[in-house]
Amino acid sequence: MAKIEPMETGLVVWAEDSAAITLNYLRSFGLRAMQLGVPPTVDCGRAVLEWKAELANSGVVVTGAVCSYAGEDYSDLERVHESVGFTTPKYRAERIARTKEVAGFAHDLGLGSVSCHIGFVPEDSQAQLYRDMVELTRELCDACAGFGQNFVLETGQESAAVLLRFIADVDRPNLKVNFDPANMIFYDSGDPIQALGMLSEHVLSVHCKDGYSPKEPGSLGSECALGDGEVDFPAFLRQLKLMGYTGALTIEREEPNVEQKNADVRTAIERLKSWKADAGL
Repeated sequence: MAKIEPMETGLVVWAEDSAAITLNYLRSFGLRAMQLGVPPTVDCGRAVLEWKAELANSGVVVTGAVCSYAGEDYSDLERVHESVGFTTPKYRAERIARTKEVAGFAHDLGLGSVSCHIGFVPEDSQAQLYRDMVELTRELCDACAGFGQNFVLETGQESAAVLLRFIADVDRPNLKVNFDPANMIFYDSGDPIQALGMLSEHVLSVHCKDGYSPKEPGSLGSECALGDGEVDFPAFLRQLKLMGYTGALTIEREEPNVEQKNADVRTAIERLKSWKADAGL
C-alpha cells in the first residue's frame, strides 16, 4: 500500500455496499487517504476479498479502521452514556467480539490500527466501571497486538488528565489515541489544544472536526463545518507540528444531509490547505 505524506489531508469514509463505491466517494474529493469506517452492517468475512481486490493498485492509503457498533445513539448526552462503546455491561461481550472481528478484517487489509469510542471512563479510578474498562481495554489491546496492530481510543468523553491516567493503568504499549478536538468541545471536557499537548506522546492519528459547546450543563454540543466552530485549527496545526506529528489530517463530518456534508468536506479541504500553508506545512 502507498504511504501518506506528513499531515496529508484525508477523510473518514464509512464502508458502503461495495468497496468500489466507497473508494470512488473518497476520490470525488481529490483525496487518496482515508480512515475506513466499518459499520455493524458490514460482514467482514464476506467483504474482505472484495476490499483487498479494490485496494490493490488503487493508490488509496487506508490509515486505519474505525469500528462502530449496533445500537449506538449519539442524539443526546444521556443516550451516549448509555449506548456508546462498552460502558453498559449488556453490550460488552458482543462488542468485544465485533472489535476483534474488525481487527482481523483490518489485518487482512494490511492496516495497523483499529479505533473506536470505548465509552465514558469515570474520573474515579476506584470505581467498578473504571476497573472494568481497564480490563476490557487490555483484552482488546492484546487482541490487536496479536495482529501487530495498535488499539486506538477516540478522545473527547473524558479530560486529558483522566485519559492519561487510564492509559497508564491499562499499561499496554499498543494503546494509542485518535485525537478529535471537536469531541473535547462537544463533551465540555477541556481545551482541545492543551489536551493535545498533554496527550502528545500517545497520539497516533487525529480527526479534523469542529463544533460548538453545549448550550446548557449536561447537554451535548453540536457539530459544524470546519473553521466555523470553536476549535482553533491554526493553533491545532501548530501544536501538531511542535509534536512532530507526521500522520494524516483526517476530516470527519457527521452530517445526515449528504449535499451539505459533501459541501462541508470540500470547505474543510480548502481551509486545511490554507491553514497548512500558513503554518509552513
